Amino acid sequence: MNRNRFSEFIARRGEDASDGSDGGSPGSLSSIGDSSVNVEMEKYFSTLNGIERDINSVSSNVDELGVLHGRLLSTADGDKSEAIAELRDQKTLQINNQIKKLKSELNAVDQMNQNTQLSPGQEATRRSRHTVLARKLMTVLDKYRTLERESQKRYRTRMEKHIRLVRPDATDEEVAEAASNEVSRSVFAMDVMTSYRSKVAKRMLRDVENRDKDIREISNTIELLNRMFVDMEELVAQQQDVLNNIEQAVDNTDEYVTQGATEVKRATRLSMKIRKVYCNQQSCHL
Repeated sequence: MNRNRFSEFIARRGEDASDGSDGGSPGSLSSIGDSSVNVEMEKYFSTLNGIERDINSVSSNVDELGVLHGRLLSTADGDKSEAIAELRDQKTLQINNQIKKLKSELNAVDQMNQNTQLSPGQEATRRSRHTVLARKLMTVLDKYRTLERESQKRYRTRMEKHIRLVRPDATDEEVAEAASNEVSRSVFAMDVMTSYRSKVAKRMLRDVENRDKDIREISNTIELLNRMFVDMEELVAQQQDVLNNIEQAVDNTDEYVTQGATEVKRATRLSMKIRKVYCNQQSCHL
């Protein structure tokens, strides 16, 4: 439900004020214009703007990580590969720490909203903005997760390529087994050492071992992203439930106010009729 609830609440507030139906009591929507409330809201949105900048930074870092994955997979030189792999690992650690920090900050904002006394309009606008950022982080998580899955497949393909060079007659099952099983890979290592010159053999073995390590580390990252994605989904769902409840409460309040205004007008007309009858009986002039 992508409604701009805050704008709706403000529009309703303007209608109420024009009818004179609200006296501006403390805690009402009119308090949004109070300077202290404005300061609090400005601080809140300043915090969320900072979170949004950090989410954009994570997205940019994911793009840079994709470039490093590509460079590593296209480099045959062992020393260059290790240097690029180190940069990739540093970038991965940076992104993972950023995501953990953002998740913690979004949870803290959620707790703050729960523990702060807010008018319906304030709560709606704060929670709506918070939900938008949670969804944005989910989009970046999914982008990162997709990159890691694709990179994992490419690393495995590279491993299998080396295995086929040594054992061209191997079946797909044997290649897959050698790529994923340490015992089978030991047999592959012996084949490499007996079939190739020492320098070439060592380079091939090192590359296969490094790619195997990459695959396992990427699996850990994907598991982390899956957990965080589920946590963000739950947070968004909870926020949506709260927003739906606020909307229903405001809709009910509008209905009650409309009914009350109708009853007041009816009572006023009845009072005027009674007074007119009384005045006529007393021969008084209105």
